[in-house]
This record gives sequence, structure tokens and C-alpha cells, in this order.
Amino acid sequence: MKNETTSKRKIMRYFGQYVVKYKWNFCLTIVGITIGVITGNVIQLVYREIIDLIAAFQGEDKMALFPEIVRWIYILAVVLVLQEVGWRLAAFSNNYFQSSAMRDIEQDCYEKAQKHSIGFFANHFIGGLVSKAKRLVYGFERIMDLLYWEFYTTILEFVITIVILFTIAPIFGWIILVWGIIFMAISYKFSLWKMKYDLRNASMDSKVTAEMADGLTNFFNVKSFARFPFEKKRFNNISQDRYVIRKWVWNLGTAFEIFQGCFMSLLMIALLYFGVRLWSTGEITVGSLVLINTISLNLLHKLWNFGRQVKDLIEGFANCEEMIQIVYLENEIKDPKNPEKCKIRKGKIEFEKVEFAYEGHQKVFKDFNLSIRAGEKVGLVGESGSGKSTFTKLLLRFNDLDSGQIRIDDQNITAITQDDLRDQIAFVPQEAVLFHRSLIENIRYGDLNASDEEVLKAAQRAHAHEFVKRTKKEYETLVGERGIKLSGGERQRIAIARAMLKKAPILILDEATSSLDSKSEKLIQEALENLMESRTTLVIAHRLSTIQKMDRILVFDRGVIVEQGSHAELIKKKGRYQELWAHQVAGFIE
Repeated sequence: MKNETTSKRKIMRYFGQYVVKYKWNFCLTIVGITIGVITGNVIQLVYREIIDLIAAFQGEDKMALFPEIVRWIYILAVVLVLQEVGWRLAAFSNNYFQSSAMRDIEQDCYEKAQKHSIGFFANHFIGGLVSKAKRLVYGFERIMDLLYWEFYTTILEFVITIVILFTIAPIFGWIILVWGIIFMAISYKFSLWKMKYDLRNASMDSKVTAEMADGLTNFFNVKSFARFPFEKKRFNNISQDRYVIRKWVWNLGTAFEIFQGCFMSLLMIALLYFGVRLWSTGEITVGSLVLINTISLNLLHKLWNFGRQVKDLIEGFANCEEMIQIVYLENEIKDPKNPEKCKIRKGKIEFEKVEFAYEGHQKVFKDFNLSIRAGEKVGLVGESGSGKSTFTKLLLRFNDLDSGQIRIDDQNITAITQDDLRDQIAFVPQEAVLFHRSLIENIRYGDLNASDEEVLKAAQRAHAHEFVKRTKKEYETLVGERGIKLSGGERQRIAIARAMLKKAPILILDEATSSLDSKSEKLIQEALENLMESRTTLVIAHRLSTIQKMDRILVFDRGVIVEQGSHAELIKKKGRYQELWAHQVAGFIE
């Protein structure tokens, strides 16, 4: 319960900042609602006066009563206009307030998620994240609607009704007051008890969404391995669990409605009994009897929904629970509070006494030292898990060091922002992932200010221009989600063109030609040689033939550089590199 209370406070604090930001629209909404509720009750009072005039009239000339009734009709018309003005003021003010706040929350969720580390995304389904963010956005709308359209109007209606009833006959005021307090207390307690199931229901909703997104994203694996029956059974099991908790939550709500119906029926019978009794003794008029029943029924309608509103409010908090934890989750990789101006220009890289371990694993690097000259071309080789990829991740600050420091051009990379650092590094990953946008947009991502001519030139140098010209819309062709409409080699050429367009002093290639055929690879290698000129270049390679021309080759083994030198020097040493080379050459010969 303590954690639930803390979460609700976080949610209200988060939403509260948008109430403050748009406070005037929020206040106008409340003012409009107040006018609407008050005038609604004034209308009932006017009707009472008209009914009493008619009921008390005993003469034969009924037209004599007409001027007095017309006077009340004029008053009624003015009140109706005021009521309409109040509700419309509330509606228009609320439209601006909620739509603006929901836009800001969408943008904030996107920003907060994007600023998390690579490790964060490795532990969260993208589909689940999108679902959580969506529920937070619409959770704001639902919670705000409940707080002032429902709860505020109910409480205001409750207070006004009690005041009116006390002025007519105190017994009705006491009945409604005691009954209302008991009813709302029971509704609130029941909803709090039910919240644990609402939270479980929201959690299962995220799991179903995430599982569906994961299965559909990997449709190629499902089809190629003929695993649809397996995936269907797996999804159906999760969907069944969602069905069980959803049905249980709904049944709890229905059971509570049975209690509500019985409890309200008792109140209606009591009000009618005492109302008729007081009218028969002449203590109240016919108009007052009608008024008592009208405003009481109106209040009962509000209070009937109160139980549902409390339930919906708790569900609203439950739906916001998961994303609000992410919103308040501290970034694993943080920018300095007062970042230095980026001084990276040439690309000299230094690792000094670096130590690093992934959480829960042994150290990858221990007292690791390395210096790479500006403009030097360095190949990184070694078996999987030897530390090559971790080396580049640390350089890009996808992970932070446990101790030591990394400097580029004598500037500690933790002294500048992550964006400033990565803006000076062009990275071509082994598996190129593209946006579901046009080809020209994907290439221009390397330099958002590049002209069409510069984009075209980069595509030509990356030998992407040939296949782009064969597409129907050429550079305006949409590539599909993650670039699925392109082959692996085509995606990689687009990624290389993107890197060519980025004017960065450091270039990292992670098996950048692994998806290319031999002819294309030769052409790309020539383009990459031009790209590497005047840049510090790090090339991760499993095919050693791609790094023969490197200035230096570093051989990694369990986070330690066991050998380094040029290709020719390492072959002569007949050490670890020569073994790797011999295995690959022998494999090709066979």
C-alpha cells in the first residue's frame, strides 16, 4: 500500500506541473463547471416556485396567475443562458488545457525514453514502452476528467443538495448527509482493496501488447522456422492470463454495483416515505416535495457513478503506474551539469587505467591502457566476447566506466554532453537499422543540413545509387519498418552513405561489409578507404582480409590486447593473429 501511495503521489506531482503550466485554462474550466452546477440547482428552485404557484391557486381566473408565472419563466431563461455559458466556458477551456498537456506529456515521454541508455532498451520491449507511454497520456485525460467533471461536480452537487434540503426540512438533509458519507466511504475502501487487481490487469495489458509486438516484429523468424503453432500457443497463454484477470476485475465491479443498487433503493424509499408524510401534515409544499425528489434523484445518479468513478480513478492511476516509473527513472548515463565546450577536432584517443564490467558479470577491462594517434587506422580482432564491441561502446559512452578515463584530443569524454561526443563519431553497425522513411531521409540523417547533391554524391560513393535508381520512386522510396523492404546489403550501403555524409573526425566500422557480396564488398572497400582518409578509424572485423591495410591491428582476448602491429608484423610473430589468419585461409582453401 505504501508503494501504491508513493506511485499515486508521483503521478499527481507529474500531472500537477501541467496544471500549473496551464493554470488559467484549468481555473476557467473549474469556474465554468461551478456556474453550470449552481445554475442547474437554481433551475430546480425556479420550477418549485412555479409548481407551488400552480398548486396553491384556488381561484377560477387562471390567467390572473399567468403574469407571475411569466416572471419566473424570464428568470428561468436567464438562468438557462448562464448555465449554457458556464458549461461551454468549461468545455472550451478544458479542450485547450487537456490537449496542450497531453501533447507535452507525449513529447516528454519520448524525450525521457530516448535519453535512456542502450542497456535500458535491451531490457524493455519497444512495443511495451509505446503502450505504457500511450496509457500515461490518456491516463492524464481520464484522471483530469474524473477529478473535475465527476468528483468536483459530485461534491459540489452533494453540498448544494444538503444545503437546500436543510432549508426545506432538516430531516432530509441529515438523511442525505449520513447516507452519502457512508456510501462514499464504502466505495472508496472497496476501490482501494480492488486496486491490486487493477494494477495486475494493467501489467498484463503491457505483457500482451509487448508479446504481440515481439511476435509480429519477428515474423520472418516465425515463418522461416515454421513456428507459428508455437508462437500462437505462447501468445494464447498470455492472452488467457489477461482474460482471467480482466474478467475477475469486471466481476468485482459488477458485484459492487449490486450493493450500490440495494443501498440506493433504501434511500429512495426513505426519501419518498418522509416526503409524503411531511406533505400530508402540511410541513412542505407540493413544489418542495417535487424538488426534494428531483434533486435527490439527480444526486443519486451522481453518487451511483461515484463508485465507478473511484474505480476508474484507481484504474487510471494503475494504467499510469508503469510509465511514471520510467519517467522518474534516473538515466544510467548522465551528462555533466556544467558541460565543457567540445574540443574534439582530430580524433586522438586515449584509454587510461580503464576498468569496466557489465552488471552482474566479471570485469571486461581491468587497468586497460591504450593510445591511438589522430588519423590512425586501427583494426580490432578477437573471438566473440573478447572486448572489441565493449571497447567501442565505452568510446561512444553507451556505457560508463567503473574507473579510469577516456580522452579524445586530451578532453575527458565525460566532461562534454553525450550528443556532443557522438556528433564527432560516425558509426556503421553490423546490422544497419533504418527509419521507415524515404531513402533520401535515411541518408541525410548523417547530416541534416546536407543538400540533395551531397546526398546523391554520398550514395554514389557508397555504391547505393545503382539500386536506388532501380526503385520506382528512387530516393523518395519508403524503406519499411527497420528498412525491411531492402536487402541486408542494400541497408548496409545506405548506412555507409549516411556515415560518409557525416563529417566526423572518428569513424567506427563494425563489420560494415558483412552483408555484401564479393563484388559489392570490393567496391565498398574502395569507398571506405576514401572515407577513412584524415579520420581516426576503428574497424571491428571477423574477416581478417578486410583489415590487412590497417596501420595497426589490435588482437583482443578477454579484455586484454595480447598482440598489436601491422598485418605483416603479426603474421611474422606467429602468435594469436597468425592462428586466426591461418584458420580463415585454410577454410577458404578447403
